[in-house]
Amino acid sequence: MPEGKNKITKQDILRKIEAMLKENINLDAKLIFAKLEKFLGSDDKVYNFTSGGIGYVQIDEKRQAEYLEWEKGIKQEWFAIIEEIRDSIKKTK
Repeated sequence: MPEGKNKITKQDILRKIEAMLKENINLDAKLIFAKLEKFLGSDDKVYNFTSGGIGYVQIDEKRQAEYLEWEKGIKQEWFAIIEEIRDSIKKTK
């Protein structure tokens, strides 16, 4: 696959969140996040990893807590973004 083709950008994700909230302003942030994970999911993850020269990552058990804390922080950031978009939509109505 050529570089840059079929890549999802942060702007694409933000537009997707906005569209979901415009359809139903009361959607739970966790449900939106779950839908985004599906949207971002790859149909052929093995091909995408190997074709991009990316290997599978095994997390060292000693660093598992650190990874989980990082993942939690990322999710909290996105939940905050979802709420900001929700507030923006409410203000424009």
